Amino acid sequence: MSFLDHFYHAHNTDLQLWTPWFQGDALLGYVQDSFKERGLALDLWRETERGLVIPDLPEMELNQLFARFAKQTYEEGSLWSWVGELFPVKASVTDSTRFVMERTLTAPLGCLTFGVHLNGYVRTGQGIELWVAKRSQQKPTFPGKLDNIVGGGQPAGLSLSENLIKECFEEAGISERQARQSVATGTVSYSHTDGRGLKRDILYCFDLELPDSFVPACQDGEVESFERLPISEVLSIIQTSNEFKYNCNLVIIDFAIRHGILTGDNTADYAELCQRRNQLTD
Repeated sequence: MSFLDHFYHAHNTDLQLWTPWFQGDALLGYVQDSFKERGLALDLWRETERGLVIPDLPEMELNQLFARFAKQTYEEGSLWSWVGELFPVKASVTDSTRFVMERTLTAPLGCLTFGVHLNGYVRTGQGIELWVAKRSQQKPTFPGKLDNIVGGGQPAGLSLSENLIKECFEEAGISERQARQSVATGTVSYSHTDGRGLKRDILYCFDLELPDSFVPACQDGEVESFERLPISEVLSIIQTSNEFKYNCNLVIIDFAIRHGILTGDNTADYAELCQRRNQLTD
């Protein structure tokens, strides 16, 4: 296994196997066959030569249409969980929110989704140490996997900074004052399928240097434990295992590149790693 293998795993989608769906001329996602057929049966969309097209309805009516579809597919057992959080549906990063839908539905419908991930680190005399979270065994997705100290999806109605502050407190007990010291460092993106849907994610990454005395404390039950590890040990785990949730591997590798820990001198795949940090398939 290598660092690059994690990028291959994250970018594993063949869009020829998915059906695109549109609002007018705007591509909003890619749907798997079972949800395509269920959507046709429930008049969520109609089939055309280029793909599926949703009705030309006002935003509020589309909200209601997709809420009904989410509820029905969940009650039928097609959705694996229910978050109860609304995500914006957009054609691109710069597009305005067209309507909203239940978070769990965004993957089966292959929507463009967004998130915030935070690298919480401490500088010591021996070098950088990174706080690593272990996800709760009760999480419906990736239970027990290692994770960033903070990470969460971007819901409708919050700015990135507002969401980061919220997630910092809920997941690690980081105060608003501390969270506001986070430094925006760019994005990591990927198109990934794992059998439950298509994740077309853009993650907004942040670094937060924490004092030696800080100890994270989960407030919402989503994290089982935290451990502070030398960055070399974290990278060794990534390079030799799949212990981390797959997208966290990318976020931490990005951190190590930016902080000069992985370089062209000590990392054989350095140039390709740098190129692959953002490879969202359209």
